[in-house]
Order: sequence, then C-alpha cells, then structure tokens
Amino acid sequence: MPGGALFCTFEAVDERAWNHLIRELKLGSCTPFLGAGACAGVFGAAGDIATSWARRFGYPFSDTSDLARVMQYVAVEMGDPVSAKQDFVTQELGGKSGGAVPAVHRLLAEYPLPVYLTTNYDDFMRAALCDAGKEARAELPTWWRSGGGQPATGPAPSAGEPVVYHLHGLHDMPESLVLTEDDYIHFLISLVEDRDRQPATLLPPFVREALASRPLLFIGYSLRDWTFRVLFEGLLKAVPPTHQRRHISVQLDPLSDGVDPADQAKARQYLERHFDGKRISIHWSSAEDFVTELRVRLAATP
Repeated sequence: MPGGALFCTFEAVDERAWNHLIRELKLGSCTPFLGAGACAGVFGAAGDIATSWARRFGYPFSDTSDLARVMQYVAVEMGDPVSAKQDFVTQELGGKSGGAVPAVHRLLAEYPLPVYLTTNYDDFMRAALCDAGKEARAELPTWWRSGGGQPATGPAPSAGEPVVYHLHGLHDMPESLVLTEDDYIHFLISLVEDRDRQPATLLPPFVREALASRPLLFIGYSLRDWTFRVLFEGLLKAVPPTHQRRHISVQLDPLSDGVDPADQAKARQYLERHFDGKRISIHWSSAEDFVTELRVRLAATP
C-alpha cells in the first residue's frame, strides 16, 4: 500500500490532502480497495445477516452477529461448506448483485485506474467499469486449492482494460468465498505462505505492484475489524518502509449514534493516532457522503 500525504481527519483537512487524492485519481496512480460498506443499502449489514442465519440454524452461542462464526456453524450443520456458500449466495446476493450499481463504483470507474481490489463478493465494480466503456475483467486468487494454485493470467491491466481483483472470492464461484471462520484462517495462512514462495502463486504481480507502489483508497471497511487489519498488515509486510505510501480510509464514526460526544471524539482521536503510524489518513463519513464531497471538489478542480 502506498502514498505520501498527511494525516488528519477530512473534516479539518487542508486542501493539500484533497488535491493529492484528486491528482492521484486523475493520473491513475491510486488503487481503490472496496469493502462491504461500499454497497451499503444494497445488501444487509453483516451483523443482521448473521443474526438471521443464526436464528434459522439454531446457533447456540451468544455472538449471533459474527457472520464468520455463524456461517462456520451453518457449514458444519449442513455437512458441506460449499453447499452452505451456495445457499448464502442465493439468499443474500441473489439478483441484488446484478442490480443498480452504487454511486461509489460509478465514480471510481470514471478514472484511468488499472487495478481495483475488493473483498466483496458482488460484481458491481466490473459492471461499473464496463458501463464506462472499459474492457474490465474480474480475477481472484485460488486460495482454496492446495499450494495456492495459479492465479488467472491475461493482459497486463491498463486504464482501458482494468482488473477487479476479488481477494475474498466472487459470487458466481461459491467455493471461492472467504466466508466461514475456517475460510479466513486458511486464506490468511495462504497469504503468508505465498509471500515467501518463489515464484508467488496466490497474488499475481500486478496486484503486488498495485499494493507496493500506489496509495490505497479504502472505502467500506471498519479499521477495527481484525480481518481487515490482518489483511492490511499481511499484504504490506513485504513493502520496505521507504516505499510505503500514505493511504486514505473512508470511515463511519467508531461508536454508534447516541453516545456521549466526548466519547465519540476520544474514539476518533485514538483511531487517528493509531493508524497514522500505519500511514492511513481517515475521512469520517459514509461512502455516499464521500462521493458527494469528492464530486463537488472535482467540479471545482481545473
């Protein structure tokens, strides 16, 4: 992950930070990294989905909002993890993944970016790119195969032929989904093993290049989510400190609505300080509000 900007919240950020982001987007020198929050309003929240499945399968533990743990239980109860994933795709994604493309995907598709990274199962990013007249393709790591397998190969990604790389799988290939607790463990182990493998087989060179040489724009992740943090650390571990860039993460408030404003401010300050050391600048807003603000600034930029 890459970059070299400043650290502060975007509420109080100076024009230099916004200008830096706009410049990187226009030059095609930024790598978007999309999480579940980029599709807010299209799919249910992970906690709500988990609770529904927990109720349906009689999940006996108290952490009914933990999707990975609940789906691990479902997979064991069904006796076939792939069947559990097929049912999950049918019930939770269904026709939704082919519906209206969210605004954040449409905005990002307008720029000459060669690589888009995502942990989402949907195909919205590729669809947005195709709607923008680009010859986009989706690729994903074959982490579930022994030895990591060989990632798909094709033309080198470019602004006109970008690649959307689905780190956690794609809905039309249920076995590829990183969904259960076991999946996350196996995926992360494969990621670590692949880092030391010569040649690497899990992540293609263009993904490693996108991580090592360009600023990352995280949209839709919670910085407190341990899976995100392990993924971030694991992917960037091999990048020398002198080559690491400054990244941006679009974040909702770390505490729920209705809490003491002083506690909310304290939580923000903690996360800002902590992730400043990891070269991540935080923009406190929803993905939708971020898109609105960015469009306003783009319109005012020569």
